[in-house]
Amino acid sequence: MSAPDLTAPGPEGILRARTGPSGSGVPAAGRARRRRPWTFHLLGYALVAPLGLLMLGVIGYPLINTVLLSMQNQGVVGSQSTFVGFENYAQALTDGAFWAAIGRSGIWLFGNLLVQTLMAFGTALIIGGRSRWSRASRTWVLFPWVIPTVAVAVIWQWLSNSNYGIVPKIASAVGIDGLGSPFGDSALAMPALILMNSWHWFPLGAVVIFGALQTIPNEIYEAARVDGANAWRMFWRITFPLLQPVLFALGLVGSLWSFNIVDSIYLVTKGGPADASMTAPVFIYNKAFNQFQASDAAAVSVVTIILLAAVAAVYIRAAKPKEDQ
Repeated sequence: MSAPDLTAPGPEGILRARTGPSGSGVPAAGRARRRRPWTFHLLGYALVAPLGLLMLGVIGYPLINTVLLSMQNQGVVGSQSTFVGFENYAQALTDGAFWAAIGRSGIWLFGNLLVQTLMAFGTALIIGGRSRWSRASRTWVLFPWVIPTVAVAVIWQWLSNSNYGIVPKIASAVGIDGLGSPFGDSALAMPALILMNSWHWFPLGAVVIFGALQTIPNEIYEAARVDGANAWRMFWRITFPLLQPVLFALGLVGSLWSFNIVDSIYLVTKGGPADASMTAPVFIYNKAFNQFQASDAAAVSVVTIILLAAVAAVYIRAAKPKEDQ
């Protein structure tokens, strides 16, 4: 029997084209890419180098400086200090107040992630409609986002003021008397702050999700309607799976952003009442600028960065969308 002609059309020819003349099973195109000299990527490296140097200066230098500061006994920033090694880290790891702040940061992070995602998703579905009201709402839905954080803090404090705030007055009108400001209640301060912060930032997620919804072809929904799928089934079988990459990136960036928020909390409660809203960033701020313990604050910052990086790695590993095989 004669050997098959691997250069001819057909399955054998396709196999020949894929594996290359040696028949080693390695695609010829892949070997060609590996044979490219390092100078082939030189232009790409040169174009990325300025941004890399900028990021190294903006992020790398402060981070290295923080690590060096954490190994000293400096009180006020810029004062004289001596090297103490890992003493500050040992003190931070055994500080119960620090771990309590980390726990509150976890509540703050997951609360903001949940509330902001629900608000953003619902808003994106509403403004994605074709009615005149839906098109008009695409503009005013951005108003909370453009309001400065200081103004947001003042507005929410006015709304919840026990003397003249509209929230206690509405509560009194429906039969709930004696409702004070939630920001002054240790049990309600954290939920109230989460709601305030989510109201401020959910338009960002709504815009991102709205843009992703516009990339889903209408033909998919039309085919699903022909097959008898209702709106709820189309959401879980079509919309939600196709939005998973966007939701993954939004959840990762939004979580890291929310965790490091200081201004929204400090402007309203300063971490109180009774440390009920004392998250890790506020704890670090107080230790550095109110208690004048710069080195201790730096050590706590480094530990917090490591913990946050670990949480981000677990999130990426658990929630990263699976690529199609």
